[in-house]
Amino acid sequence: MTKYISLINGKFTDSVPVLDRGLAYGDGFFETMFWTSKANQNESKQFGVEFWHQHLNRIKKGCKILKIKFPEDKTILQHRERILKKSFSSGIKSGILKIIITRGVGGRGYKFERNMEPTIIFLTFPSPKYNEKLYTTGIKARYCKSELSCNKDLFGLKHLNRLDSVLARSEWEEDFFEGIFLDKKNNLLEGTMTNIFFIKKNKLYTPLIFESGINGVMREIVIKRSKLFFEKLVVRKINKSIVNDFDQMFLTNSIIKILPVISLANKKFKISDNLKSLVEYFNVNEPREMKKKLEIF
Repeated sequence: MTKYISLINGKFTDSVPVLDRGLAYGDGFFETMFWTSKANQNESKQFGVEFWHQHLNRIKKGCKILKIKFPEDKTILQHRERILKKSFSSGIKSGILKIIITRGVGGRGYKFERNMEPTIIFLTFPSPKYNEKLYTTGIKARYCKSELSCNKDLFGLKHLNRLDSVLARSEWEEDFFEGIFLDKKNNLLEGTMTNIFFIKKNKLYTPLIFESGINGVMREIVIKRSKLFFEKLVVRKINKSIVNDFDQMFLTNSIIKILPVISLANKKFKISDNLKSLVEYFNVNEPREMKKKLEIF
């Protein structure tokens, strides 16, 4: 099977100019999501992407803040359809779709010209092979020694500067699935690739995203639908000193969906019925339920 397919500015290639500002300065944004081929081939669209509109809106928001010229929706959808068709014919029937938008090709220096033509990159990869048992047995997490950068203008967005996570991920090998960032006051922020949730009795808690961290699409979806599983949602600062007060913990992102945690450092967690129900809710195979729950477009 093909390892990946890349479409850059409408051409199937895997290289960008050396003067692209995304390469030189991380001047751009990205989104990672899950795509699938639809079982009913009679539908107008053969392919669908989970939570497409949420991902598209977030990358648009980032480009607006950085004044990066964003392509028309029509262009984005055309590129998306082309790469998914190519992926399907190459043996990738479902998997990861990644979009990268950079400011484009420019000269030296941080100053940029207005209305530069952006670089539009689409990538597809086969579905990652996670051990399905982890969704029932849970994973182990640890605290990171590395710190997460603060930026009141860019927090919450997936910009291309991800060195905090790169550095943090180098701290461990395979003993742990994820590492958790703390701020200078020992408040939990997020994982290197996930957002964090805790459960106490039937109340759901998640750390406040402010000045650092990513407001993940899956985090937003869980918050939006929390009333289906929990009696109350609390978004607040969560200090390392109170982690022992919680009964359960889970991680989220657009690829793994909901993944229970059985231990964070020395704290052990259980996996109770409300968390099991949440995991099952997003782990669906029936096409109509998938389209509804995963907002496939």
